[in-house]
Parts: sequence; C-alpha cells; structure tokens
Amino acid sequence: MFGGDGLPFTRHSDVLNATPTDDDGLVRLVEELKRRGNAAFTQKAYEEAEALYTKAIDINASNPLQNQHIFFANRSASRTSMGKTALALDDAEACIELVKDYAKGYFRKAQALKGLKRFKDALEVLQTARTLEPENKSLNTLQKQLEELATKQAEAPAPKPAVEKKVTRVEVVKEDAPKPAAASSSSTKVVVDDEEIVGHVRGYKKLADGRVTTFFNNELTEEAKKLIGDIAPKKVEDPNKVQIKSVEGGSAWNQGNTFEEKDLTTWAKTKLESLLVNFSVPLNASGGVIKTKEIKDLSGDASIAVFRGKKRYIFDFTFSLAVTAELADGTTVDGDLKFLDMSSDADGDYDVEAIVPSRYQSEAGKALHAALASSSSPFRSQVGVLLASFVKEYHTF
Repeated sequence: MFGGDGLPFTRHSDVLNATPTDDDGLVRLVEELKRRGNAAFTQKAYEEAEALYTKAIDINASNPLQNQHIFFANRSASRTSMGKTALALDDAEACIELVKDYAKGYFRKAQALKGLKRFKDALEVLQTARTLEPENKSLNTLQKQLEELATKQAEAPAPKPAVEKKVTRVEVVKEDAPKPAAASSSSTKVVVDDEEIVGHVRGYKKLADGRVTTFFNNELTEEAKKLIGDIAPKKVEDPNKVQIKSVEGGSAWNQGNTFEEKDLTTWAKTKLESLLVNFSVPLNASGGVIKTKEIKDLSGDASIAVFRGKKRYIFDFTFSLAVTAELADGTTVDGDLKFLDMSSDADGDYDVEAIVPSRYQSEAGKALHAALASSSSPFRSQVGVLLASFVKEYHTF
C-alpha cells in the first residue's frame, strides 16, 4: 500500500489491505484504523494518518457503522497539516453535512480556510463553532489568530506593478583570423556592454579576485577552505570504543529508538471507570444533587508511542456518563453526558453532548441539562478535575 506520494506504509499494510466481510470484523477494523490514524497524526506522520482515515471513510461509505463525520474531520486536519488545504476544506464540509451541530467540523473548516488565506470567511465559519461551544479554548485561540491575519491582509499595500527588466546586450561576433599559408580559420570574441555580465555568460564565471574562468574550474577560494576546514582522511585509532547509547524509552532491540508503542487501553478504561462512577456534586445554587451511575459504551484506546527517543501519550475514547439528578423536592431525572471525542490532542477541551430526554417536559430535566451542558457548572468542573487527574497519572508511565 502506498500513500499519495508513493511512500510505502508497510507498518500499516495489515489494516490498509484488510477486507473483512462480517460486521464484527468491520467494526474492529474501523476502530483500529482510527487508533492508528490518531497515533500517526500525533507523530506528525500526516500522510500515514490520511491513508488510514481514508480507509475508514471508504469502509463506512459502503457499510455505515460509526462516527463517519469524525473521520472526515480528522482527515481534514491531516490534509491541512500537509498543505492540501482545498481537499481539507472538502473534508470539513463533508463532516458538517453529516453532523451539522458538530463544532469540530466548523473548526476544521476554519483551519482549512485559514490555509487558503480566506481569513474573513474563516472567521464567519468559526462563529458557528463558537455558538455550539462558546467556552472552547481552541476556538478562541484560532479566532485571535484569524483576526490578526485578517487585519494584516486588509492593511497590506497593493502589489506593485511588475518592473520591466533591463537586459544588458551580449553580442557574439565572428572575425576572420589571419590566414596561414596552408589553411584558413576563424576566431570568436565576446563583446560585453557591462563587465558584470561576464559571470552570467554561458560557460564562464567570475571569481572573487576578478579573474574570469570556466564553470568547470573547481578551484576553492580561501574563504571556502576556511569554512570546510581540514577534510583530510584520518585514521580511527580504536574502533572498539564506538558505542551505541540507548535513549530512555526504547527497548534493547530497538537501539535506534525509531518507533515503539505500548498499549495502555485496559488501564485507561479501568481508571476512567474508577474516577467517574459513583461521585456526586451539587446540582445548582437552588439545591439538589447530581450522581454519576455508570459509564456506557466505552470504546477507544490508549497507548504510549516512543518515536526517536521521545514519548508521546495518545488516547482517544468515546463514551456516555450516565447520571441522575435529584432536586430538593425529591424529584429525580436521568440523563447522559456523552463524550463524542475524548482525545489527547484536545488539551482538555473534549467534545461533549448533554442528553436529557425530559429536558422540555419538566423543570428537573431543564435543570439537569443546564448542569450537563455548561462547562462552568459544578458537575462539569468536577468532571474536568477528574479527567485532568487521569491525564496526569497517565503521563507517569
């Protein structure tokens, strides 16, 4: 399997060439493609990430399974990083078409428009994302960048008209040479209006000392000799002293520390369960309490990748946190805080969705939805603290 530029992705050939026919096999393949795609993106291996996300998109196109919009958003990010901004824009628009209230889709579209230098258009798109997630720090950061770029673009002077280049005349003239008694010949001379043009006449160059010579003359100047230094071959006194130093994080067999990966998915899932289940916080200032019951539909993975001696901590999960709210009068209502994309590249700004079926049927439902949807509520603040502790402990491995 090859990438867009003909580069082989041999370490991913198993999934890129896989063709499962049963639903379970397809689901597992899509999850693995997402895991590897996210890992490749984190390692800035954008071509690999693009190929992996493309495979997942192709599978979902014929067998709709899960999170197609996320794959379009992720491939858009990869393509933006590669400079394929027009294709990145197409992916972002495909993501928005699938899920119109997915803030990251608009975020990716704004990033692509930024790459196309359409800063005003990007700002307009970003407003939709900010409406969906007004407290998302990444959106605020991008808006500041776009505002500065749009201002500079508006203040930039108009491009200057092209200046006509003046060409110095170079004329080649043939003159009859003095004829010897037995034969005749001719010689060639170069007539130059500007002495500086000598260095540009084909086949000749002008040295620093003013001499004119052919381009085939590789004589080094004194300045070049100083820059190069002593390049004479030297004998290695003791080749046995040459040692390979292992960088922390690499295994004994991988002395070059090129790439290794350690799976911590089981630990991460267990840790999330222990942190997020069975805690309670006040519902709001009017009283009441929210209690977490269970984590549902937890899927995803976590791994530590060692790439050229540097550790990268990667995780990507989706799940729903089931809760119950009990008001001061004893009324109870159930709901979920759904994590659409809890990933290591979000820097704590995870995509979440508040789901309360009775939101419009009762005051209790309305109060619970407000507590789940607002990132500044006591409940969301406590969830943020717990997830931050998860990330901190994860980085101790």
